[in-house]
Formats: sequence, C-alpha cells, structure tokens
Amino acid sequence: MAPGSRRRAAIVDKFATLPRWARMTLALLAGLSAALVLLLGAFPVGMLREAAERSLSQEFGARVELGALERNSVFSFTPLITVHDLHIGQPAWAGKGDMVRVGRASARVPILSMLTGDVEPRSLDIDGLDLALVRDAEGNSNWSGRAGRKSESGGPLRLAQLSIRNGRFTLKDAKRRLDVSGTIEAGPQTGLAIAASGRFNGAPATLRATGGGPPNASTGWPFTARLSSDLLDLTAKGTMAAPLDTSAMTMTMRARGTSLKQLDHIVEAGLFGTQAIDLGGDVRRDGEDWFIDRLQGSIGRSAIRAKATVLKRDGRTKIDATIDAPQLDFDDLADDAGLAAARAKEARIGPRILPDTRINLEKMGPTDGTIRVSIASLLVKGSSVFKSLSGTLKLDHRVLRLDNAVARLERGKMTGWVKVDSRNASPILTTELRIENATLDAFIGQPDMIRGPIQGLIRITGRGDTVRDAFAGGSGKIAFVANAGAMNRAAAYVIGQDLGGAIGQKLGDDEQMTPIRCAIFNFSAKDGKLAPAPLVIDTAITRARGRGLIDLDGETVALSMTGAGSEKAALKLVDPLKVQGTLSKPEISFAPANRGGKTGGLLGAVGRSIGTALGLRKDPTADAPLPKPGSVNCRTLSADALN
Repeated sequence: MAPGSRRRAAIVDKFATLPRWARMTLALLAGLSAALVLLLGAFPVGMLREAAERSLSQEFGARVELGALERNSVFSFTPLITVHDLHIGQPAWAGKGDMVRVGRASARVPILSMLTGDVEPRSLDIDGLDLALVRDAEGNSNWSGRAGRKSESGGPLRLAQLSIRNGRFTLKDAKRRLDVSGTIEAGPQTGLAIAASGRFNGAPATLRATGGGPPNASTGWPFTARLSSDLLDLTAKGTMAAPLDTSAMTMTMRARGTSLKQLDHIVEAGLFGTQAIDLGGDVRRDGEDWFIDRLQGSIGRSAIRAKATVLKRDGRTKIDATIDAPQLDFDDLADDAGLAAARAKEARIGPRILPDTRINLEKMGPTDGTIRVSIASLLVKGSSVFKSLSGTLKLDHRVLRLDNAVARLERGKMTGWVKVDSRNASPILTTELRIENATLDAFIGQPDMIRGPIQGLIRITGRGDTVRDAFAGGSGKIAFVANAGAMNRAAAYVIGQDLGGAIGQKLGDDEQMTPIRCAIFNFSAKDGKLAPAPLVIDTAITRARGRGLIDLDGETVALSMTGAGSEKAALKLVDPLKVQGTLSKPEISFAPANRGGKTGGLLGAVGRSIGTALGLRKDPTADAPLPKPGSVNCRTLSADALN
C-alpha cells in the first residue's frame, strides 16, 4: 500500500475509534465551516445598506443615504458591489446641500473586508459624480473633519483600476484662498484628469492635474499638477505609491510668484511675505514626514540653495536643514507692504541703527530643529560693514540659539552667539558678540579723520518682541577698543580743547595725523541707557574724556568731551565738545560749560575762548585738573572693556 493511502487509512481507523459524540461534533463543525464559506461567497450585501448608512453618517458627521446596494454575482469572495444614488450631506458648519452625490459607483471588494468594516476595494468605477469640497479659514474641512482632529482613516486606496465619468467638483478653500470649479474624469487608458478654473487669493486662476493608469510596482503612479495665476504659478510632477495617495510621493516642484506668502497659502508651511520668488526643487513625502532633497532659486535679488527634512514626532515638528545663500538681501525677506510699513515707520521715528527684526517665537509652537545657515555675500542698499554671515540656528521649545555665528566685516569679523527665549509673554534676548581685527575707519567711514585696528564686545540682555525693543530696555555692556592707529592732528587738538593748536594745524598741514595710544569706548548698559565706563581717547598730543548718556530707546546721543594737551594751550577752547543727535545721524557742536549760555556755533566757541584768554570772562574750567597725555593706563582699561 502507498504511504498516502496508509496515512488516510490510519486517520479513518482513528476516527472510527472516537466516541460517537466526538464524531458527531467534528462532522457538525465541518458542515458549519462549509456552510460559512458558501454564505460568505453568496452574502447578500443589500442587508448592509442601513448599517453602512449609519457608519458613514457617524464618520462624516453628516447625513448619508444609499439608494441601493447590490452585488453582481451569486457567488464570489470578491464581488462587484454597486451603490446607486449615494448622497453625503454637508456637515452643519459647512452649509446646506450635499458634499458628495454619486449616480452609480461599483467597486470590487473582498467580502470579508466589508464584514470587518475595513473596506479595501480593488477597483472603483463611478458614473455621475458631484463633489462640493469646503474648508474654512481655521482649517476645518468637510473631507477630513475639524482642524487638529487626528485622522482615524486607514491607509490609502490601493486601486488596480479607477474610472470616473461625468464628474464635477467645486472647491472653496478659505485657508488656501482657493475657489475653483471644474471637471474630474478617469479611465484605465486615459488616467486621471482634473481641470478647473476660478480664483486664487482674489486673482483669476486655473488648476490642472493628471494621473497615470494603474500604479507600477517599481515606478509608482505618475501625476502632474499645476496652479496658474498672476500671483503664483506652481507646478509639480512626480509619482505616488498609489492613485491619489499624497502621503507617499516623490516630485519635482517649481514655484514662481509675487511672494513666499502666496506659496504658503498652498503648502501651509508658515512662510512669510517676501519679494518675488522663483524656486525649484526635489521633494519627497512619507506619511507625515517631508524630505526636501534639493531647493534652489531666487527671492528678489537673493540666491538660495537648501535641503531639509521635516519630521512629525510625538506631536512636534522637527526640522533639520542646511541653507546656503550665495547672496542675500535681507530686504528681500519682506514684501512690498512690509517694506512700505518700515519706510513709514522710519519717516515717523527717524532712521535707526538697531534692526527692527521680530524675535517673538510664540507662533512656532510645537516646532524644533537645527538650521545651518551660510550667506556668502550680504547685499545691502547703500553700504554696510557686514559682508557675509554664517552660523547654526537651534530651536527647542521656543528657545532659539544662534551658535558659531561668524559675520565677516569689511575688515575683520564678528563672532559669538545670540539666544532668544520666547517661553514667556515677552521674549528675552541675550547676546555675546565679539569684534576682532576690525578698523575704526570701516566703522566710522572717515579714514582721513581717524583710523586703526579696533576690537569690540556686545553683551546685552533685554526683553522685547524685536531686537530693537530688547536693546532699548537691555542691560550689559557695549565696548570698542583701539590700541593703535592715528587721528587727524587738528581734531586731536580740538578734543584736547587746544584752540590755538587746532588753528595752527589748520593753517599748516591740515592732513597731518598723530598716533593714537588708545581709544576706549566702553559703555555700561542699564535699562537701555549707555553710560561711559570710561570713554577715553589718548593720543600723542592730547587726551579727552567723555561724559553723558546714549539712550537706545530712540538711539539718542548726549555726550560731551573735555580734555587737555601735552602742553598748556596758548588759546584754550573753554567749551566742551558736544556729540548730540542720534546714532545714525550724530551732530558735533561746541556748547558753553554753563547751562544758561548760548552756543553760537564754532564762532561763538571761538569768541568765548578769546574773551576768556583776554580776561573778559571767567574760565569755567580754570579749577579743573589738566590731565596729561600718556597718563591713561591703556592696557588695564582695554582689558576691562573687553571682559
């Protein structure tokens, strides 16, 4: 006997030896299993119509009606299920009418998936489709529910075949500023085709999209899409893992428009108003994660190259990006309205040195990340000592740090770090910036008057929504130190209050320079007020000391300089040198030491000095000590200023 026959005979023998009740139970189970298989294969799906209406109504939060539900064959485990006269109403917040109306829709569905509620159609054929899609400004949509609600839907439809005939749709998306209507068609040979027209952000616009046939296991489902308007022209071409599966796609994109803000209406990435854009790149999406493998183009006259990953983890957005800008104009990062507002503000309050850059990160919310920035060339209208910038931005729960900052100056560089803590209502800005190997002439812009190497320190902590606000109420210190260089000799006589020496120098060699032993511009800052600590200029022939105040809230200057020469002046300038006005537009004048006197400008100062020399008026500084040049401990003062 063959082995197979012997095994069957052994099973029969064992079955025969079982008790009668056991044999009857096994026979009943076998019969039930066979009946269940037959029942599943011929399940009357019409019995599920009311259950389907209830389930779909709960899912969409709106009325759902099915005219009829039927199958095309008596026995099949993957029958063709047909729905007639499907109506899905609008949610109450979205208005009246239907969101979806379908004349007839057929789908080939595994019968077991229908019974478990996890419907996975293999094919879909629709004849007569009307969609009315609505999303409000807060992001509530009738296709995905309330904004912020976690989706409970399953994975994308893995359709082997999609057909749509006589399809129309309207899309009113207030958040994307998009209001269009058009047609949607699909077929096994022609693929998907969407054509619509309407308005984007108030401007006439057209929307076109196409998709290929069945997805290829290796190349995916190809698609193209384009939104065209005068405000934004956005194109995308790539592949999806399955038809209409936007959660898994790879594409090449290009965006040309009037501002990044116009692009943000579509991509919703929190972008801001800028000058005109022309950007292109390669983008991938995997679930909630985005991968920008390449991004390059222009914003205004700025050139940008970048790559980034944007991951969603534990309810937070985590960014890792590298931005390489061959050239950048910060004015390009504001739109025309923003630039006009800045000009209007400047006209109202006057020009300012401190930037009005916003540092309040309250809207960043659940966003963390690291962005490495390198700007090879800074473009500034007019002129600037700043030529390039690089550093690493790190954001963690609304605490932003700029580390390893390096700003190349016209000569020298600025290095250090900046921290912005926006965890409270009013952000806290903290800076520690050092200036190395710079020059006085680059900062002051008058090399014929003063020149030489300079070092600096900016250490400020303050609160405010902008850099300007934080400095306006900040405390710390700002210091600049020069331990070499030269100063115009006539100017050195002036700050030393030696009028005779200044006049003689002007009548002789007006361009002659005198060495600088040190120039210490050390200011202590408290609540936005800068006080000299000290302000000293020591040259080979004169020494001067400054007093007064600089108020960063308004950037007003009120300083005076008094000094003495290496020898007693033949004609002493009895009035101190006054520096007033603003940081962006300082004014130098001579004011009498007594408060009630009139300045009379330079002639008045000369007249008062001559009157004093002739004994016609009392010298208000006669009892003041006459410090000698060279008495300043430059090394100690420099070290104190830069620590």
